[in-house]
Amino acid sequence: MNSATRWESLYEDLRSRLERQELKAGDRLPSERELMAQTGLSRNTVRAAVSRLEHEGLIEDLGGSRGRVVSQRMRISFDMSKFELGAYTDDPANGKDQWLAGVEAAGWTGRQIVVDVTELPAPEQVADFLQLDAPGTPAVRRRRLRLVSKPGEGIPERVAMIADTWTPPDIAYKLIDGRAPLMNPGDTTLPGGIYYALGFRQVRFIDNIEVRMPTAEEADLMSLSPGTAVGQHARIGIDEAGRRVRVLIHIWAGDRQVITYDLPVPERRLPTNGDAQ
Repeated sequence: MNSATRWESLYEDLRSRLERQELKAGDRLPSERELMAQTGLSRNTVRAAVSRLEHEGLIEDLGGSRGRVVSQRMRISFDMSKFELGAYTDDPANGKDQWLAGVEAAGWTGRQIVVDVTELPAPEQVADFLQLDAPGTPAVRRRRLRLVSKPGEGIPERVAMIADTWTPPDIAYKLIDGRAPLMNPGDTTLPGGIYYALGFRQVRFIDNIEVRMPTAEEADLMSLSPGTAVGQHARIGIDEAGRRVRVLIHIWAGDRQVITYDLPVPERRLPTNGDAQ
């Protein structure tokens, strides 16, 4: 039996134990030394099997004496079919936007952090989304980190999503009562949403969804396990004049977030004998 078969066999055995929940979320995985004693396999073979589990996000290394533990699985549903559509449900009185309200309604504890609001050269994809003159054209990025937890179930707080809103500067610096709400470094909610309050009524959205590997910055911000892919959802808001007034780009950990859509099917009228053929 070659070494590849041996590590794969141990990997499959450990993985099946996780699936049967013989090892539950938060449980400590036997150490490499313990697995060597149990299986008679070499350290390199054991390490290859354990590394595969870690690469898949099934276990995580807490470091030091805490060792490796079974990962807490976070499956957070985000309903994009309702987000920002119809009656906008930002709640200024309680300082909650639609994402936070939806997360709490699903039983999670949510929190948002505005990391920064900065004018930057627009990356190529952002310039394309906003139909700017060219990549590098200035745009304002408002970055938020969206964190969730379930303290009652022992699920610690983690960054579930990075939310970057990119806006042309003439809109981003627009004032309401002497201040530019889109440049506010704190979390901001206004009746109907910020863009509506600024006079930009978005009447059409274009969604762009892709799956990719994270950048080093994204992996660090979300504490991703090696090999974890991210999903990216970009929603482009278009106003009544046809202008693309902003693009909101959500980047989420592939093992923590589920994006859902619930879309009606338009009624289809069947042809009758009187219709032209």
